[in-house]
Amino acid sequence: MAKLSYLLIPLFLLLISSCKDKKRITTVSKKNVVEQTAKRQVPELTPPPEKPEPKLSSAEIAKNREIFDYHIVAASYNYQKQADAFKDRLYQKGYPSIVLEKNGKYRVVLQSFNNKESAIKELKRLRKLNKKPDLWLLRQ
Repeated sequence: MAKLSYLLIPLFLLLISSCKDKKRITTVSKKNVVEQTAKRQVPELTPPPEKPEPKLSSAEIAKNREIFDYHIVAASYNYQKQADAFKDRLYQKGYPSIVLEKNGKYRVVLQSFNNKESAIKELKRLRKLNKKPDLWLLRQ
């Protein structure tokens, strides 16, 4: 038993000394920082993905939306020329929209629904997504 303890003591001391070597602290100097920074690889920037073009034309969208009861309106104008210009800007941003005329007002409609609950849910989502509180719901 005494021989075993004499063998374990040198092994224990050897183990402790090897652990101290691993805990070496490297000094940081300006030269080290510059070398490490120069060796660092920087990933290349990738361009943002392009927005896909809407698949339907404005005329097709308008024909399909006339059958719905609830419409999410982005803007309302007194003149059709203004409404068409705004509609074209939305179309370029990826929002296919239509212009509905009612009581002398030209309304630019983003989306249309048959169900009031789903229309309100989408209205809240669009307001939050676009940070535009001026979207509103029109019942036809």
